[in-house]
Amino acid sequence: MRDHDCNPSVSSSEGLRILRDHPMSGEQNMAIDRSWLKRAEDSEEPLTLIRFYQWDKPTVSLGAHQTPERAVDQPFCLETGIPIVSRPTGGRAVLHGNELTYSVVSNDVARFPLPGLIPVYQLIAECLKNGLDQLGIETTHSAGERTSNVRLAYDWTKPCFTSTSRHELVHKGRKIVGSAQRRLKHSFLQHGSVPIEIDYEMMGRTLRFETDSLRSSMVSVSEAAGRHITFHELATIFESSFQDKLCPNRQHPMSPHQR
Repeated sequence: MRDHDCNPSVSSSEGLRILRDHPMSGEQNMAIDRSWLKRAEDSEEPLTLIRFYQWDKPTVSLGAHQTPERAVDQPFCLETGIPIVSRPTGGRAVLHGNELTYSVVSNDVARFPLPGLIPVYQLIAECLKNGLDQLGIETTHSAGERTSNVRLAYDWTKPCFTSTSRHELVHKGRKIVGSAQRRLKHSFLQHGSVPIEIDYEMMGRTLRFETDSLRSSMVSVSEAAGRHITFHELATIFESSFQDKLCPNRQHPMSPHQR
């Protein structure tokens, strides 16, 4: 079950704005990410927004270079009412269900190692890794897949979670976070999927991929933690881990015994 009772909230620290949204449609979520990217690109002031959000129903998002005909079972999506939307970022198809989706938008060269692509991936991965550590979930940075077959390296028909890119996080060999990025001249958008629970059968049907292969290549945070994790719990932990990494001088609230 999704945490539909989670109230939207905003927090700010040292110019970093963190937003936690209600579940919305795929079109709405992508429109918001695009809007914030445009705002960051056009702004002359440093701007960083981190958003944690959900989807109001199972939805497929496609990478900017994908087509529905090649990436999903369109008749099945139509029959079951699964919307298909296009992301502004690259990468491969994702079926968003019970998950936390994060997005990071920034033009702040003091906070992110712009214009480097890989260093930004690495910094955000560290924020996510530190949060998962708090749940007792050990993760490592993927070195990325290497192949001499160029066609396989760019097989856009495979789902996102069946392969790993450099600095994506894996838990015991299974991908636990899938991320993609778009870069403009002065800013970037990176967003990613963190499954809380996974319906492997539904994902396999939707993305036309073997269920057993999905089970062996990806894992949810609840399975990795050995207990149910809620969106609210995960968002709260990630909010803290991003602030600790990006705002190292912020003041932490005192615990009662410190007062």
